[in-house]
Amino acid sequence: MSSTQDLKTIEKGAFDIIYKDKGSKFIGFAKHVDSPEEATAFFELLKKQHHGANHCCYAYRLGAQGQEMRANDDGEPTHSAGTPILGQIQSFGLTNTAVAVIRYFGGTKLGVGGLVKAYKATAQLTLEASSFKLEVVYQKAQLNFKYRDIGAAMNWLKQEQCLIIEQHLDQKCRIQFNLPALKVEQAQEFWNSQPELYFEVLNNDDY
Repeated sequence: MSSTQDLKTIEKGAFDIIYKDKGSKFIGFAKHVDSPEEATAFFELLKKQHHGANHCCYAYRLGAQGQEMRANDDGEPTHSAGTPILGQIQSFGLTNTAVAVIRYFGGTKLGVGGLVKAYKATAQLTLEASSFKLEVVYQKAQLNFKYRDIGAAMNWLKQEQCLIIEQHLDQKCRIQFNLPALKVEQAQEFWNSQPELYFEVLNNDDY
């Protein structure tokens, strides 16, 4: 990844990128995805569009740290297709990315080494034909304060471009929000100097 505070992903994917080897035709596709369900739907659509193909091998990588990954060989020898595709996604430093390679068999077997080379090359060409972007990673946080301090809290939230998730405003107030991860340390230092307001970093999974 380019940074622990932002993520590199696909802005515009590439489609129908062709690589040929000994009569077999490999066709690459790359797309931005935000969930396993979105990636699966993408792969299923390609299978329907290329129902005459021998294999639809794929991989995806998701999460702010690229921690969620899956690779599928779709009938090719184990680790000869999905793994080299995933390797290219990682090599490009991408996350929230799905890459599929469709194979039409040409009559000549390539062997495991030949398959690894072909799937890797197709994935690489497909990603080289894509364009990328950096997306801000947000951290979930919370402010606890008395109602008299609501003006200061709201002004800060607006200034720091925070996205409010949930708020409870009474004599004792609580606001949960997403803060750009790059600003978390600065926020902690700022609010630690304000004894009447309590800043807390929350688990991003607790939505």
